[in-house]
Amino acid sequence: MQLDNVYKEAIDLINKSERILITTHHKPDGDAIGSLSTMNDALVGLGKSVTSLILSPMPEWYKSLFPDKVPVLGEDIKIEEVLAGQLGQFDLILIVDTNSPGQLNDFKKYIKQTDTPILVIDHHRTSDGLGALEIVESQAAAAGLVIFDFIKYAGWEITKKMAESMFIAISTDTGWFKFNNTDSRVFEACSELIELGVKPSEINNKLYETSSYERIKLKIAMLNTLELYHDGRYAAMQLLKKDFDNTGGSYTETENLINEAREIKTVDVTALFIELGDGRIRCSLRSKGAFDVGKIAAKFGGGGHKMAAGTFVPGPIENAKQSIFNEISEILD
Repeated sequence: MQLDNVYKEAIDLINKSERILITTHHKPDGDAIGSLSTMNDALVGLGKSVTSLILSPMPEWYKSLFPDKVPVLGEDIKIEEVLAGQLGQFDLILIVDTNSPGQLNDFKKYIKQTDTPILVIDHHRTSDGLGALEIVESQAAAAGLVIFDFIKYAGWEITKKMAESMFIAISTDTGWFKFNNTDSRVFEACSELIELGVKPSEINNKLYETSSYERIKLKIAMLNTLELYHDGRYAAMQLLKKDFDNTGGSYTETENLINEAREIKTVDVTALFIELGDGRIRCSLRSKGAFDVGKIAAKFGGGGHKMAAGTFVPGPIENAKQSIFNEISEILD
């Protein structure tokens, strides 16, 4: 289906809907939160009744994008309550920055039993066909970039706050324009967003120069576990539950810590293993481009891109590390 036709169908679906639920993947990053914030504001601007829901807590530095606290599934409302309709009744469910039920935690139980139409806006190659209608551009650097073009096509007003949210989405998913997914489309969109009032220096300061002392201690604990394999091409790090207890840091403060090891000139691929409070092992993967970590994440039910992906790996942590090591070794060997 041509993109214009998908846009038209999506606009028609939104126009017919009055009560809309928006969510994104668990462990939401800048692209997920920026995209969710943008669509929340756009739909409110259209006079819709909008409910946003996140599936795990967001990092502190993104909270200013929402005037009110966004409920967290499992903390502010349980999945049983959502299934019972206590979050509300909806005409449309909008899922941004993912098209994989494996990234939706318990929310996937809800979408399996609901008859409410689902609209997906995403840019990942991992696509499980969650939506009755899907706007997916795998060549786009960020979901926020897909949303920017969609909103422009729809002719909806773009407020300064929406522009800031989309700039955060695009800039974070391109590594602040350092990753090789940064193309002319990225700069053209960001140029337009700057014309709408975005101040990149202020956003950069808010995202990268407001770390807590606890996050710095977490970084130190992580770097103390750094190990290199395959002649320095593979870097592995970990954070255990006790590290969070000892430092006072939170799981939301681990965003982008994995990138520390990418600075090593010999490293092609990096993995960060995090032992969660419930005992699960979350694995984040990063590549400098020649190595497709998205394929590895997909083997464990996760997803992502060639250069950035994530998944849960069966524990305990040493077993998880060995499982990923085996997959990486098959390629690096």
